[in-house]
Amino acid sequence: MGQIQGPTMSVRRGTALILALVLLGAAWTQPVRGKSEQNVFDMVMLIQVNPDGSAHFDISARLTNPAYRELVKNETDFTKLVEELVYRNLVEDLHERYGNFTVYLPSSGPVEITANWSARVNFYIVPFLTKGKRGLECPYSGPLDFVSGGKVYSFEFRRIILVLPRNWTVLYTFPSPADRAKNVLIWENADYLPMIGVSTGSPGEGTSKPLSCNPLRIELHYSPEEGKVFFNATYMCEAGLPALPGARNVTYIKRGNVTEVRGYFVPRLEYDEGLFRREWRAEIELPEEFPQVVGGSRGKNGSIVITVERSSAGIQTAVPVIFIAVIIALWRWKR
Repeated sequence: MGQIQGPTMSVRRGTALILALVLLGAAWTQPVRGKSEQNVFDMVMLIQVNPDGSAHFDISARLTNPAYRELVKNETDFTKLVEELVYRNLVEDLHERYGNFTVYLPSSGPVEITANWSARVNFYIVPFLTKGKRGLECPYSGPLDFVSGGKVYSFEFRRIILVLPRNWTVLYTFPSPADRAKNVLIWENADYLPMIGVSTGSPGEGTSKPLSCNPLRIELHYSPEEGKVFFNATYMCEAGLPALPGARNVTYIKRGNVTEVRGYFVPRLEYDEGLFRREWRAEIELPEEFPQVVGGSRGKNGSIVITVERSSAGIQTAVPVIFIAVIIALWRWKR
């Protein structure tokens, strides 16, 4: 009996594994099959993965739908259309899968108009790969939605090209790419981000926090009206971009090895109001220590505190009242 149980258990495990893969494939394809493919753009997406685990998205999009072409009157209209339908749809899809990432945009914005109803969409994601059970994995994998005109379509790309660092090893992909040349993987007619697991060439690579950017200086400004701490940070980067968890609306400018990053944080806030003074005390935590901090003071546990003081609305009422009281007192004294 012992000799029979071994193969039986092996067969059962093999059957269970095959069934799990079939169910996984069904879970991926079933939601997509229920949606029509988007017929607005012809798109090719290039994803260049950096050794620090971040990725540069470079999307070539050509407007092919005649109805949408009729709506576009000028370059500004076209830019807004591409930004809304391509960039924002894709970033929203990524947020639904894994919210803890930062989007870096060029200072001119994510969309660059080229020619012949075509545009390029550029942005960085930090991180793109995170530590998983089997090496580094992509937490954004799965079907992509394309929302247009109040309807949801599948986000169809004619081709998705994924470029990995040379010394990385691909552990698995799902679905399998249509073509592959070393660490360049290509999926045809894809409306999903594929599952992928990789191992890196050296222990120092593949972390979600870049190791090649050194902070130099950061300027901070708190706006009570908006409830935001705006920042302008300067880094010395050999490659990639710095990690700024929690930062929003981030843009970057690279000048050689110097990278300038702008955006804002939503701080913890304390507010105090007296008769003559109002005070806002905004507190944020930076991911690393900057040698020079302008506009804030160092608080407890490495936090940065920005204090804004303004005269209270009460003083505007109190001063005239006091002035009138003094006039009345002097008038009575003279009598």
